[in-house]
Formats: sequence, structure tokens, C-alpha cells
Amino acid sequence: MFDSDLILIDGSVAMVAGTATSFAPAILSTERTGASGATVLDLKGTGANGLSAVLILPTPTSVGTLDYIIGYLQASDTEDMTAITTGIDLLGYWGILAAVTTRILNTECPAIVVMKFATKKRYVRANMTPTVSNGSANFGAVKVYIEPYSFSKL
Repeated sequence: MFDSDLILIDGSVAMVAGTATSFAPAILSTERTGASGATVLDLKGTGANGLSAVLILPTPTSVGTLDYIIGYLQASDTEDMTAITTGIDLLGYWGILAAVTTRILNTECPAIVVMKFATKKRYVRANMTPTVSNGSANFGAVKVYIEPYSFSKL
């Protein structure tokens, strides 16, 4: 398993598209949000070789054929990563082989998706947005971890 200090989203809350507005990303590193199990990590930068962000997607239930997740990684020099904060960098999107590379379709789950990243910024967070075509899709206990040893070179 992964280091418990490197968990961005812990999977304690099912990602349900019908309640996507409550599945909010964390905005402060000192608190893990009860609505999503997410937090901001204080990495103090990654170094030149970078780290890997591992997204673990279980088999979704009650999903339509057009349901998908948009997930991306952000970094900032300030602990407060609210919408009014400037200087938040987009480090990258998780994607598989969908027609739109920034989306992971429900038909591509279950999956483990690894994104290599490097940043000089201090704080990192994952932002996940489930999107539903009809009804309320349940993508399950989605987890995001930081892993230092997935690849040896960037």
C-alpha cells in the first residue's frame, strides 16, 4: 500500500455524480474534507525526478453510457487553494484512451491510472469531477495517492 501521509483522496466517500457539487476538492492542508475525503498535501516541491500521482478507480455502479470523470492535479505555493487564490498551477489530467483525453469514461473502469509530475510548488491537491448523463452515477471509492517510486526518471 501507499504511505498514509501521501494520500490525496482516501476513498472514504463514494464519488456520486448526483452530488458532484458536494464532492469538493480540499482547500486547506490542515483539514481532510468530510464531503470527499480529500486533502491538500504539503510536499515542499518534488525535486527534478518528480513523483507519481496514482488514481485508483473501482468498478462503477448505476452509471449511464456517457458518464465520466474529469480528474486533474494542481499545485500552489499557498496553503489556501480556494477559488480566489492566484498562482495555482495545473500539473496535468488523468486520462486513459478515451476520445477526449481529459476524461475517464465509466466504461474504462476499473482502472489504475498513473500520472508523473514535477513541481517546485509547495502544496498539491487532486480535483475530481464526476459527470453524469442521466440520473446519478456512483463511481465508488475513488482514491488518489502520491507514490515516489513508480518510475525512476521523468
